[in-house]
Amino acid sequence: MRDLGIYFGTFAPCHVGHLEQIIRAKRENAHALVIVSGYDGDRGDLAGMSLTNRVKAMRELLKDDTNVTVLTLDETNIPRYPDGWGPWLALLQEKIETAAKENDYAMESVTFYVGEEEYIQPLDEYFKGVFKSSDVQITKVDRRITGISGTSIRENPILNWDFVTRPFRRFFVQNILIIGTASTGKTTLVRDLARRYSTSYSLEYSREYQTTRQVRDDELDIKDLHAIGIGQFELNRKHIHSPGTRKVFFADTDVMTTKLYTKLYALPEDYEKIAPVFDYYISLQTWALIIVLPPTTQYVDDGFRDMSMADQKARLDMHQMFLDEIKYQGLEDKMVVLKGDSFQEKYEEAHRLVDEILADGKDN
Repeated sequence: MRDLGIYFGTFAPCHVGHLEQIIRAKRENAHALVIVSGYDGDRGDLAGMSLTNRVKAMRELLKDDTNVTVLTLDETNIPRYPDGWGPWLALLQEKIETAAKENDYAMESVTFYVGEEEYIQPLDEYFKGVFKSSDVQITKVDRRITGISGTSIRENPILNWDFVTRPFRRFFVQNILIIGTASTGKTTLVRDLARRYSTSYSLEYSREYQTTRQVRDDELDIKDLHAIGIGQFELNRKHIHSPGTRKVFFADTDVMTTKLYTKLYALPEDYEKIAPVFDYYISLQTWALIIVLPPTTQYVDDGFRDMSMADQKARLDMHQMFLDEIKYQGLEDKMVVLKGDSFQEKYEEAHRLVDEILADGKDN
């Protein structure tokens, strides 16, 4: 067994072909360094995977493996490939030597694993010169093992879903929001769709909050509403990152809903203070589709709802508030208001819309 194996790449995303080479590097060497490289505006960044987020995802993937260390190589301030070989190799050397010194890794034998023929000569010439006391080898790996590439995944992530390693899947999940006034069938629709697509979903956090604290809609104060808004955001994010999420995620309401109820129930001065906070969290959410359920169903008293909102005029006014808020947030191009009269017709329409999103296969 050799001392140190080194495998570098952009990992945008890390797929099973990459993982096979990481496994090889750690099994043929006492320790492996996985070096995630990139720069601001690189191909990963343009697809929603910044260098920092790729490093975090790689560390998550390999968190239980004591034989692997994940490092970052930021190329932002050096010339782009294929120029800038000198500065890039110097940065790579610095990363390797610093990691070896800090962790006491032996370097009597060092193996680089590369997928491109043009990398071999520059690496061989440079590192045999700077690692003079080491036995340096450059190993060309077979990139055809899985027949997959980062480019093909970025172009059609849904089709290539099973090739993407789990922590990187979150970058390609199609997030779908089901939104609307109370008693429109949101929760049932979310559950049915999640079952149909064998994926995860989030429910309305306010119901959990209000049930736990036994607080009715018309008793919510600004602290309650703040907690509900942030709680909904965190709940949705948890499910997007969940191992149970496969290709698509369904959310039963989001922070926009909390913002609107805050406008109804909070004092105007309190609303003006907290609205920018909600707007910030809304801006962090990415929706492939927003399905709006109109108030065409019967208003049901679940023990917490404000029954003064039960008449049809109040429900239609609230429905319009949802439409206006979606437009205010610049999300009208993601919005579809369901037209079906029955629950079955609404389900079939939503089902068709989701199928179209998945068939399209675009990134979030």
